[in-house]
Amino acid sequence: MKQVIFLILLIALSRQTSLSSKVDAVMAQMDKMANKNEFSKQLAGLIELKMLQSSYVEEVLKEIKVIRDQLIADQTIEDQEFAKKIGQLNVEIEILEIQTEKLAKELQRLNQQIADLNEDISKLIGTQQSQEKQLSTLNSKEEDIRNQYKLEIDSISQRTTNNIKSIDGLNEMIVKLQQAVFAEQSKTTILSQQHTKQYVDQLSNSLGPNHPITALVSVTTKFDVPTVTRIIQLLENIRDQRIQENAGADEYVTKITQSYQITLKEVTEVRERLSADYSRTIVTLKRRNEENTLSTKSRNQIQKDLPIALDLLQQYRNEREIVQSNYNLRTAKRENEVKIITQAYTIVAQQVKV
Repeated sequence: MKQVIFLILLIALSRQTSLSSKVDAVMAQMDKMANKNEFSKQLAGLIELKMLQSSYVEEVLKEIKVIRDQLIADQTIEDQEFAKKIGQLNVEIEILEIQTEKLAKELQRLNQQIADLNEDISKLIGTQQSQEKQLSTLNSKEEDIRNQYKLEIDSISQRTTNNIKSIDGLNEMIVKLQQAVFAEQSKTTILSQQHTKQYVDQLSNSLGPNHPITALVSVTTKFDVPTVTRIIQLLENIRDQRIQENAGADEYVTKITQSYQITLKEVTEVRERLSADYSRTIVTLKRRNEENTLSTKSRNQIQKDLPIALDLLQQYRNEREIVQSNYNLRTAKRENEVKIITQAYTIVAQQVKV
């Protein structure tokens, strides 16, 4: 019995000695690993603990494989999550890049459009002011033409009326003088001094006080038949001249009326064309101002939206860089850990063959 117990103890001691030797060998190999770090140290401590707790190296290998498989599984999950996250960020970034590019181009277009509109508006204002000045000139000219025509017609009408009165007065005087000539039998003086003043007054009313005939009669002292006959002839000439003047007045009125109507028509046609151009200028100017208001409003909105969109785009880009950087760091760390575990697995597996 004592021999059996001793044999068992001897076997156990032998196994313990063998296991201790294997642990030392594993630790020595892991201590020589090129990429030794804190993780490799922790892994070495864990392997040492597991090998001391278990009599079979195969069990330790299983646990090492479980750790490695878990790391690979974790990496697969992170790969999927990263692909999903980075895909979403890329979509958002692409959308924002398209939007910001579109906004930038639209802003450039609006700036050019507003510049063109301002130039058009400036030219239209100049055209409007010029047309207003021309219209004012034409209106004044038309008024002057109307006033001048009215003055001329009134003047002709007044001359005609005055001529009629003068003709009536001259006829009356001529008749009286003719009657006086034939009534008087004396060959030296046919008119008395009393009649002289009466005829001078009538001549002054008919011809005016400054007329040469009036002056001639007023200074005549001898009214014999030859003198009176000569006065009658002069008066008849003046009367006939005024009758002829009145006869031509209607023709002259017709002539100046035709000329007035032609001139007025020309001015009216020019004014109507200019008024139509002016109306079109006003409509165009109003439309350009409305377009400028809308374009300016759109530009102001884009000037607010574009910086916001660019800032959001930069935030997404920064987030993508952070996600990419964190993923790269974790992936590199995990790959290193898997490499270390694989090396450790190989080291421990070598002890199975010993």
